[in-house]
Amino acid sequence: MSGHTKADADKAQIIRDNQGNPLYAVVPFEEYQALLDADSRITLPHDVVALMIEKDLGPMAAWRRYRGLSQARLAEKLGVTQGAVAQAEKRGNKPHIETLRAWARALECDVAQLTE
Repeated sequence: MSGHTKADADKAQIIRDNQGNPLYAVVPFEEYQALLDADSRITLPHDVVALMIEKDLGPMAAWRRYRGLSQARLAEKLGVTQGAVAQAEKRGNKPHIETLRAWARALECDVAQLTE
């Protein structure tokens, strides 16, 4: 999930300081624009927020439950294992953008609604 491919590395350029620490990431403009657009209009249904608060769920798990899907059923829709779904739902996990896009399609929501 969180592994990046060579193709991903080719999409972004990292600018580093003299010690090799990353300072900036240069990403394709389309992806940058999508991030800006998503940040300006993030809203969640009340029931998703309630699941996040009452059940202490991250947004990915809350959306799955809001849509009435088990981990196994979502895994089937995504073409992955139930364990992969469980791993992606762990709090603090930072799924790859392609993972988020697949989940957003399956759960009929926006990518930005799946991140904390």
